[in-house]
Amino acid sequence: MRICLSFAALVLWLVPGFDCTGRIAILTTFAPVHCFALNVAGDAADVSVLVPPNAGPHDYAFSPADIQKIAKADVLIMNGVGLESWLQRGIKSAGRKDLLVVDTSAGINLITGLEVRSLPGVHSQPDPDAGGPNPHIWLSPINAIKQVENIRDALVSRDLSNAETYRANAVAFIKRLNDVDAEIRLATGSLPNRNLITFHDTFPYFARDYGFNVVATFEEFPGKEPSPRAIEKLRKTIAAGNVSALFSEPQYSPKAMQVIGKEFKVPVVQLDPMETGDGSKDFYERVTRKNLDALVAAFHGGP
Repeated sequence: MRICLSFAALVLWLVPGFDCTGRIAILTTFAPVHCFALNVAGDAADVSVLVPPNAGPHDYAFSPADIQKIAKADVLIMNGVGLESWLQRGIKSAGRKDLLVVDTSAGINLITGLEVRSLPGVHSQPDPDAGGPNPHIWLSPINAIKQVENIRDALVSRDLSNAETYRANAVAFIKRLNDVDAEIRLATGSLPNRNLITFHDTFPYFARDYGFNVVATFEEFPGKEPSPRAIEKLRKTIAAGNVSALFSEPQYSPKAMQVIGKEFKVPVVQLDPMETGDGSKDFYERVTRKNLDALVAAFHGGP
């Protein structure tokens, strides 16, 4: 607990967003964005997260306590692309007219709809429910770098006294993200099979930036069970060949996917979309490398 020495400082401490150490208060929405902000802010600002580690951002149940968190923040950093549509109500209720809201998707080339490329011999009808940009931008390190740059620029604009710290921290973190990007390219560059069947349409940006093809998704939308027609299309896609694995997600049960995998003798391998997690400083690099190991092992016939 911080103790301020003067009565005036004590009064200011009671004002939303004021920190008696002089640090600005940064509130982030969920794990990847929290990780990015922690790395850019370093010790120059206080960084907290809105969505707890065991919850995801898609259908987060907003609470009155969250409004208080927003009211105390100087900067609110979100992923954007409609992922946190529930956030606007909280921002309005918090009433912070001087709150700087940062959309980290600014400047990113967005993918619209379900980006699925059918294999030869598999007929695909456009999904009537598909529409709007895909929000899972952070899963490509190329996009993550842009998100970090957006966070850096926002913090510099709000807190000029620590501008050089934010810039230096961003340079160091972007170097680490470039290292991850290089590792992915080296590990996947020679893979002959680049077809992905993922649980949801969560990896199109990763696929686009690293030369993979998402040829099918198990559930087209989180929590929406695949229809019999979708299951039949999935079977045809696997039967068409050149599919090395089915990729599940840790937030959802893989049992239904495992049934199909067993039927076609195709392994089910977990890829983490990072929608839940601790959001610590090494979170993004750690999970991305774990995903890379799982991906490469699957394409080389591993578990």
